[in-house]
Amino acid sequence: MSTKDFLLRSRASAESAPAHMTDAQRPLRVCVIQPPESGGVKTLLPHYENGMEELGYKPPLGVLYVATMVKTHSPHTVLVIDAIAERLDFAAVVEQVAAFAPDVVGISAWTDFWFPAHKTGRLIKERLPHAHLTYGGPHVSIFPGETLDHPFVDSVVVGDGEVPFLYLCNMVANDRLDNDFPGLHIKVAGGLKTGDDLFHIHADLDSLPIPDRTLLPHKHYKSVLSSEAFVTTMITSRGCPHRCTFCKLNFQKTLSRSAASVVAEFRQIHQMGIKEVEIYDDTFTWSKTRLREICHGLIDSGLHREVTWSVRDRVSSVEDELLALMHRAGCRRIHYGIESGVQRVIELMKKRITVEQARTAVDLAKRNGLTVLSYFMFGNHGESREDMEETIAFALSINADYAEFSITIPYAGTEMYLEALGSGLIRRDYWRDHAIDPVESLQQEVIETHVSLDTLRQLQQKAVRSFYFRPKYLVREVMKLKSPTEFVRKARIGMHLFKQSLLKLK
Repeated sequence: MSTKDFLLRSRASAESAPAHMTDAQRPLRVCVIQPPESGGVKTLLPHYENGMEELGYKPPLGVLYVATMVKTHSPHTVLVIDAIAERLDFAAVVEQVAAFAPDVVGISAWTDFWFPAHKTGRLIKERLPHAHLTYGGPHVSIFPGETLDHPFVDSVVVGDGEVPFLYLCNMVANDRLDNDFPGLHIKVAGGLKTGDDLFHIHADLDSLPIPDRTLLPHKHYKSVLSSEAFVTTMITSRGCPHRCTFCKLNFQKTLSRSAASVVAEFRQIHQMGIKEVEIYDDTFTWSKTRLREICHGLIDSGLHREVTWSVRDRVSSVEDELLALMHRAGCRRIHYGIESGVQRVIELMKKRITVEQARTAVDLAKRNGLTVLSYFMFGNHGESREDMEETIAFALSINADYAEFSITIPYAGTEMYLEALGSGLIRRDYWRDHAIDPVESLQQEVIETHVSLDTLRQLQQKAVRSFYFRPKYLVREVMKLKSPTEFVRKARIGMHLFKQSLLKLK
């Protein structure tokens, strides 16, 4: 499919994309980077401290989609670097990039890891001053101007990055840079455009090429939850129809790929020897018709016997018959974001679920043979210590296999953060300050209306001890182990969790 055909199918204006964007007069060398994590925002999850490699690395799908688009629709040569999975420090990344000698460098930026992303770009630009350096990703969509203002940054891509980044590469190849395409902001062409200028695919995700996993070291990716040697991830939809106060996924309407496209990607994954897929859609089952078509496509093709998969879902979406079909089609694990065991707190978060729906969802999933992961948050606005204790009790009362207890972080761009700023609970816009002048190992601010951060940590540690170190739970997990390697990996994580849960706060 040509790039102009892609634009037509995605309901963008083909006329707004002239030849100097869609066609390249010469091939370039293009490098796309997932930067190191070192120096990122301090984690408040104890099991992620000290670089817990046993938890596993996941392929950076955003980077992979962008690189695959360039590889598919242009003559450019593409190199993808995942510094996290390849365990590269800043110097090693710069050496790899310099050896490749790219004309264009694209770096993925998440706010949690803005410090290392910023440092990576600055060091590359010092080494390769003539390379065009651009940033994309969630951080840039929230702070486009702040990112572009850094002196070593040549452009930013805001929104869905596949098409704008491809056009940027073509414009560099044609020595003609302008700011005439949505979502693409080039410093020498006028800088940040006014208004809400971003690019989103509006209709047909099938027009995007399936991510080329051979661009990454696909055997580096694994999960502590899996007994397979390596795993991969998949995205089958974008956007979210819900409006939780702590989330920023509602910036566009929900779009999904067809069942045929999803099954085709499963087939490619199987051909690579990968036997497990983690689907990262915010709510995979939001279209019941599409869900049935995917499941039947996997069953009819026989892929359900070759590849297992897991999904994220809402407890309000659960149907017994669909869970049974999903299990038959190879689904073995489901993740539920429950967040709290107190209905009043759930409503404050605008989660639009009930605690009874959560209990029912876990019961039905377990009844249908699925492993269940549950997620809870401590420290929401208006949440008392008694509420958090009740959440711990609720987490223990349901039959989930795993639980994660996080401390709520009001992130930039979310309703929760804006309300906290407006009310003075957070005294300054520190996320914007961090975007302008990134701080190594930044400590996030939390909502401390009822309890302090120290108390939140104590409750988090109590929840981990209470959930994971019950004798009945430990016996059950040991019985599920399938290999000595899996036992060693999970034992190391268990010891780490136990030590962290017993730490005395200074």
